[in-house]
Amino acid sequence: MVRIEVPAPRKGGALGWLRALWTMPTTLIGHAAAWVCGCGVPERIGGPAARARLYRLPPRRFEGFGAIAIGHAIIVEPAFLAVRGPWLLAHELAHTRQHDWLGPAYLPLHALMQLSSAAIYAVRPRAGYSPWHIYNPLERVFICVPVDAAVNPPPPGDPFANSVLCAFGLTD
Repeated sequence: MVRIEVPAPRKGGALGWLRALWTMPTTLIGHAAAWVCGCGVPERIGGPAARARLYRLPPRRFEGFGAIAIGHAIIVEPAFLAVRGPWLLAHELAHTRQHDWLGPAYLPLHALMQLSSAAIYAVRPRAGYSPWHIYNPLERVFICVPVDAAVNPPPPGDPFANSVLCAFGLTD
């Protein structure tokens, strides 16, 4: 498994407002995408490390979709969330931290990395992983909770793993 890190808490105040402005374009795209997909009212999720609005797709309408973070809006297919659990949310919240750094450049950069990953996957497939994620450094290297944690989560009760989930507000 790729390394998992306990994320540092996000600072509020003026820095928090600047971060909100920096991520606003992609966050608005995320809210608009959720509205177009017919998601209901979002719930606030997160903890000291990251916060977002979680939208659940209508049941059985987008089966197989999975989840996506667009700015500080996370859209998830309920059945996928039921299978992957809190590590999926931790991974998506980790993407919101990438949005904090890259701002409006995140979406085109991530799309480019996903296409590159799929091209490599065509030559070097790896069982259990999506072609869009396995060779994407924004999914496995430059992220505090890589996609590996959602695919093959740490054992329950692991103190380090619990501290990661706690930083994202996903456990007590």
